Order: sequence, then C-alpha cells, then structure tokens
Amino acid sequence: MASLIKRRGLWYARVRWSIDGSRKENQVPLKTESKVVARERTSVVNKYESDIKAGMDFDFAWMSDESTTKIKRFTIQDATDHWINKRKDKMRASTIETNQTSLTYFTDCLGSTIPLEIIENNHIERFIDYLNGRGLAITSINIHLRTIKAMFRHYYKIGKLMKIPLIEQIPQNKTEPIYITDDEFHTLMNLDWLGDFYKRIFLLYRETGMRLREPMMSTLDGNWIDIPNESKSGKGRNIELDDILKSIFIEFKEWLSVGYGSTLIDVGDHLSKKFKKCLREIGADESKHFHSLRHTYAVRSLIRGTSIYQLKLLMGHSSVTTTEVYSNMNLKRIEQDFPTIANNSQNTAKIGEGDTLLWDTRPLLDCYVA
Repeated sequence: MASLIKRRGLWYARVRWSIDGSRKENQVPLKTESKVVARERTSVVNKYESDIKAGMDFDFAWMSDESTTKIKRFTIQDATDHWINKRKDKMRASTIETNQTSLTYFTDCLGSTIPLEIIENNHIERFIDYLNGRGLAITSINIHLRTIKAMFRHYYKIGKLMKIPLIEQIPQNKTEPIYITDDEFHTLMNLDWLGDFYKRIFLLYRETGMRLREPMMSTLDGNWIDIPNESKSGKGRNIELDDILKSIFIEFKEWLSVGYGSTLIDVGDHLSKKFKKCLREIGADESKHFHSLRHTYAVRSLIRGTSIYQLKLLMGHSSVTTTEVYSNMNLKRIEQDFPTIANNSQNTAKIGEGDTLLWDTRPLLDCYVA
C-alpha cells in the first residue's frame, strides 16, 4: 500500500518495494494540499500499485486536464533513446555506434511502440531469428545480444522492470584464427584487375596488423602511427613504420581525405568487399575475410619469434587471454604456409606495373618489398 508524504506543502503517494534486496521507490504527485483529497487519490494509486512496481508510468486524472487515468507506456523506443543518451558521455564513440546499431535492429524487429515490460523470452528468440535472417555471423549476433541484455539489466536495476527475459550468448565452436598464406597473398597481389593502390593498402594491413577501421582514426607522427583510445580495445598504441610503409600510409590518408575514399559512405565496407572479391577470385576458402590479414600478421610474428606478451602489445589486445588463441596453434605445421619466413627466401616480383616497391629489400615485408 502506498503511504502519504508531504513535500513543500503538497502531498505525494509513496510506493515502495524491493528487488534483490535493493529498495525501490516511486513518489506519485497527488497535486493537492488537502490530506482528505490526498487519501482519496492514494486509493486510486493503490489500484495500480503492482503496475507501478513493474515500471509503468501513469497520467492520473488529477495530473492532466483529462478526467481519466492513462497508462504511460515505457516503450522500446523510450528505453533505447534514454539508454543511449545516458551512455553518450561515458562510452567511446565506436561503442555508442555499435550499441545504436544493436538497438536499431531490436526496434526494427519488434516495433518501437511495444512496452518494454512485456518483452519475454519469445521476443528475444524472434530477435535472434531476425539477426540470423540478415546473414549476421554468430559473433555479431552475440554482440547485439550483449547490448540488449545490458539495457535490460539497467532498467531492472533502477526499478523500471520487475524481471528481465533470458538473453544468453549463442555458443560457437572455438576455431583457430584464419590467416592468408604466402601463396594466397602472392597470387592475390598479382591479380591483373586489382589496382596497385589496393595492393599497397592490403600490404599495409598485413604488415601492421591494424584493424580495418584503425587507419581512419589514426595519425602519423614521424615514423609512428598513433592509434587513439577509441580503437576496439580502448587502449591506444603505436606502430613503427619504415619508409616504404610510411609512404603507403600517407597515400592511404590522402585517399581518405581528398581522394576516392572521401566520397565513400563506408570506407571499411568498401575495402572489406574488395578484399573478399580478391579471395574468391583466387579460390581461397570462403571462411577467409579482411580480418584474416590481422591474423596473418600475428601468425607471421610468432613464426619470427615474437613472444605472446610482445604480440599482445603489437596487436593492441586489452588482455593477453585474447592473444593466447595464437599460442595454441601448431607453428611448426603453419611454417609451411609461410616459406618466405621459414626459408628466408626472396621474391623479386613487383607490386604493380611501374611500381618501385620491389619485394626483396626489406626483411619485415619479406617477399613484397625489395
């Protein structure tokens, strides 16, 4: 039952309850100085006590010009808008963007006007089916599920919800990182239709281990790429370049700012699709994709003798646990996929017609830069 309290001369109906030992409270304004009137209005509040505890908001008859009590539904759209605005100043821009994508998918699937408190397990199952229907990988689906779960837990914690639906991660088989072999990369770099610029950019990614979107947010300081804290791990890092990689990076940044890249809506998507087309052209396994260039950098580094802890720093991982996935690989067997490292051989092929970047002058670039 709601109790009466008075603040600044006006009466309020106070509804109290507990969730997991945490006390919650909602004070409903009764809009009167009269205790008699306040008691009458409190009796109306008591009729909706369970709904108030469930997180619903109400426009009671005395709170507006209308003479009826109306439920103010806290919809999915209300919840997502409020949650994103609350997090904007606390989270990285990239995280907010990912959260926004997850919530957009959620509202597109279930509708923006459905009340948050009626979401149940079957709605979450429908959401998973929706994401599967969009062709998303299990890893991506799990990211969206974590976002939705975090939002529900927030509203449960502040008392907007009495319960939250079951939102579990989809299990997936642990697989070894998928890399691009020397032979595959050599073949790709010799594709006649692939422009020299893209060949150099793919080479840059393979030799630095950068994530797809990190060059877009990075700056150059001398011979060092400075990757800011907005990267995926939340920790900035620096990558040293030689003169050749430095020239490629400068070319890339110019392409992004004033070249064709500046006209693209999503540069990352453009590069990813271009690389995937190359992989299909050379007959590579369908499981390989742009991020495989980053895995390739890690594997090649380990074959050269880089320790797991050094690799953690080079890759910008927030935890060595993430890096340890590479330590489970059979490097002796993998060496056969990278004979240019294992045998320290040379290759004098050029990156492109008229290109001065011969492939036999720099150990770090092994067979691509001479």
